[in-house]
Amino acid sequence: MRRRILTLAALLVGVSVSGFAGGPQFVAGSGFDPDVQGQSLNWANGQVQYFTDRGDLSPILNGSQADAFVADAFTRWTSTPGVTLTATLAGHLAEDVSGANVIGFPDGTYTVPDDIQPGALATPVGIVYDFDGQVTDALLGIGAGGVAFCFTNAVYGGPDNFRNDAHLVHALVVINGKCAANNSQLPDVRYRLVRTLGRALGMGWSQANLNVITRNPVPGADDFQGFALMHFLDPVGCVPIRACYPDADVPKLDDRAALRGLYRSALKHPESQQSPNVARIHGSVFFTDASGNQAQPMQGVNVVARLIDDTGQPSRRYVATSVSGFAFHGNAGNPINGLVDARGQRYDYFGSGDPALEGAFDLAGLEIPDGSDSAQFQLTVEALDPNWSESVGPYAPAQVVPSGMFAPVVVTLHPDDDVAQDILMQQSAVAGTHPGSGSTYAEPADLPQGGGWGAWISGYADADWFRFTARANRTASVTATALDEQGHPSQSKLMPVIGIWQLSDQSGDPAPAATPSAFNTLNPGMTRLDAQFAADTDFRLGIADARGDGRPDYFYVASLLYSDAVTPARTSLAGGVATLDGIGFHAGLQVRAAGINSTVLSASANEMLVALPPGPPDGTASLTVTDPASGAFSQMIDALTYGASASDLLILLQGAEPATPIGSEAANAIRVQAVAADGATPVGGATVAWSMTNGGGLSVCGGLSTCSVLSDESGMSATRVTPTVTGVSTITVLLAPASYSPPQSRQATVVGTASALDLGAVAPTKWIGQGATLDVPLTVRVLNQGVPQANVVVNFEVARGSATLSASNATTDNSGYAAIGAHLVNHSADVQVAACVAPDNNPCNTFTLFVTPASLWSLQAVSGSVQVVPQGQPFQSLILRVTDGPSPANPVMGVAVLVDTTLARVAPDPGRRGDDDGGGRGAGMPVVLGTSEAQLVSGQDGLMSLVPGIPGVDGSYDVFIIAATSGAKLQFHMQVLSPMGGGGQQNRRAGARPQQALRPRTMMNPW
Repeated sequence: MRRRILTLAALLVGVSVSGFAGGPQFVAGSGFDPDVQGQSLNWANGQVQYFTDRGDLSPILNGSQADAFVADAFTRWTSTPGVTLTATLAGHLAEDVSGANVIGFPDGTYTVPDDIQPGALATPVGIVYDFDGQVTDALLGIGAGGVAFCFTNAVYGGPDNFRNDAHLVHALVVINGKCAANNSQLPDVRYRLVRTLGRALGMGWSQANLNVITRNPVPGADDFQGFALMHFLDPVGCVPIRACYPDADVPKLDDRAALRGLYRSALKHPESQQSPNVARIHGSVFFTDASGNQAQPMQGVNVVARLIDDTGQPSRRYVATSVSGFAFHGNAGNPINGLVDARGQRYDYFGSGDPALEGAFDLAGLEIPDGSDSAQFQLTVEALDPNWSESVGPYAPAQVVPSGMFAPVVVTLHPDDDVAQDILMQQSAVAGTHPGSGSTYAEPADLPQGGGWGAWISGYADADWFRFTARANRTASVTATALDEQGHPSQSKLMPVIGIWQLSDQSGDPAPAATPSAFNTLNPGMTRLDAQFAADTDFRLGIADARGDGRPDYFYVASLLYSDAVTPARTSLAGGVATLDGIGFHAGLQVRAAGINSTVLSASANEMLVALPPGPPDGTASLTVTDPASGAFSQMIDALTYGASASDLLILLQGAEPATPIGSEAANAIRVQAVAADGATPVGGATVAWSMTNGGGLSVCGGLSTCSVLSDESGMSATRVTPTVTGVSTITVLLAPASYSPPQSRQATVVGTASALDLGAVAPTKWIGQGATLDVPLTVRVLNQGVPQANVVVNFEVARGSATLSASNATTDNSGYAAIGAHLVNHSADVQVAACVAPDNNPCNTFTLFVTPASLWSLQAVSGSVQVVPQGQPFQSLILRVTDGPSPANPVMGVAVLVDTTLARVAPDPGRRGDDDGGGRGAGMPVVLGTSEAQLVSGQDGLMSLVPGIPGVDGSYDVFIIAATSGAKLQFHMQVLSPMGGGGQQNRRAGARPQQALRPRTMMNPW
């Protein structure tokens, strides 16, 4: 009978589960009875019964020959002196296992015979003879059973079921017959079979005399004789295997010692075989504190014991190893991602949680040479090679470089000695106090205000916890870069993982936003979490080691890049200057608004000044702050409004027009104002679309009948209209029609008239400031059926009030225009001037010059009121408008406005946190660089302008402007910024730290 099982991992646990090597492959953890946790997994009583396939292995090895081949391979282990271990051929499987009864399915499940499944306890070890490679194809993938893959797939398998009392109960071994098709292949198959059987017996990988592979130093004969059979990986050029290793399938001292640790003889001298004189060295590897005293245990150190030979030198032939913490759980999961894997199995299923085993090593079965009653062994330590020994030790597959150094010691042993020898790693890392010290999941520390910090994950299962506040529709990036003792980014120390929860979440569950693994960026040693926030609330940030580990050499630098707010939250479609508030800002960041690059003018840890680019159509836009060095970014989604929003209003301030001769401007300007939903707040920089029917001309459009312009800073847009046909023409004004449907809309009309002689007045109504002395231009146009008339005399006369005309008449030019000036002195009463076509003084038109008292004067900013420019770039003009206040606010000519300008350098605020890389804002005492005073007079349309600044002042400075007239005042603050600072701050946030910031002995925290 065949059953479908879930995955290959369930079929071959020994292939998929990390072993605890440098000794046993598996050590009992949380998945086993508490009484046996910390014990190595082996076969009960050292008795192994195996069952072989009923079929042939290959054309040269029939069933019985294959059985003999397997039995011979088992003897490499069972003949080891000093172990209680037997391997018995107890029978055959119920079938010839082949591609006919082993079937792999696309969903990753498999159908295999019952007696080779993990639960087949009646056939504890199943040996499959895959005659044609089809079983391998089914289990490992199409083509995996071919000759081309014999290097890796000639033999594979291992334990796949365990008993709660720390015993192995089932294993499966598959031998690929295609790799044993001729006699020249058999030595390599035997070598791989012996290694796979070692795994099936519970042995792990180890590292001894690795120079046999690396050739550094060049190995001698003794190096080969001491090179462990159970090393992890072979170079791909080792075909045949004898090209690399002599006696490749013979266990060496390291293998024999490890096997004795698994299957120690119950009797000191069992009758079945001669037991050698053996002894044991055990202990723990420790970090040391600043005084050199024992501190935290240190996992993952390869402890090497070498016999002192007859020459008095450490032997290369007689060497045994044990990895510290081999019985401890190297990966117990972490509070960020959880404590169970994707299959629902606890990460600490294997490996003890007993702190006493965290740095423990065990060199059992050290052989004392025959004829000697004692021997000396030298103890040294070394790092596990991250490539050739990737799966050795508790940290597999991510090795950790040891910290500190250890001077070799020599231990004298006698037969049956059991010697305790701890190893203290001198000058190892010492953790210090840091921003996360003492923080817990329930009581996180406040996130450093600048958004950058350095810290240690020190102490097993330690993690750092911080709290911060964020808004909905914001994103943030958190980076954590692991550093070694020299301050260099490292992937062989801490494996940082990052998670974020709402602070109110006290469940202890894995983080809703988390990095699934460490080192998920292209930056060495860096992990980055990108998270989006769905609520305005406090959040918890956690940083831990991916394995749940913690030790004094696990130092990291981290930063949170978070943009919180933009001020103002609305800007003109022409662009503008805005301040971004957030965390973790620094020089070198890039800002994009609606996907368009902005210019960063200055940056401190919590604030950036940005020149926003001209925008897309009116509406909301997202701002993205990016760190090109780390890839970190923070987005404020729809936080900025360009121009008009959907709720804005369009108000028609002036729309009435008298009948107007075609070809002549209508008497009044048509004025609209864009305002916010409150009906009062002006909306500057919004799209205002103008159009006029019948081909009429609009001054705002340069005489065309349609165009789009931007509202000024007071939300205003105005035009004069010129009808071109008789009858009614309609002027339509739309607010942001490309963005909203239907848009806000307002209309006005003008009636065009025509006769043989028409006289039109250009802006016949004007508002003049009380007390003003000035010349007011008066312009008319003479037309015949809308056609301009040249050489026509027009008479002018003061009909009311006091004014001096520059001439009593004027003659029209080729465009039909005639103009004079009216000189007003201390204007105090309304003036009317009549203009009539000579000689009959018909038709006529009237200019009215109203006097506007100072009590009605109001100042408006039209453009240029908010400017920040880099040093060397001039300011744009500041344009102001004087009006008579009430709606509709009419422009006022002739008003004198006093403008005081002060240039100053403002010292940085000593209470302000973070670097200011742009030479900008501060709150210290200002240093005045210069002052000036100017008087401006409003002209046509009430406008006046000036270019801010004072000539001859260099460098960065602030410009303070006060514009005032009777009853009205405006204040402005502008800046000239020096070039932004270099990359020091940028590099620090990206994780590259100056070497002097860290000491080999004690790592100092510069934040």
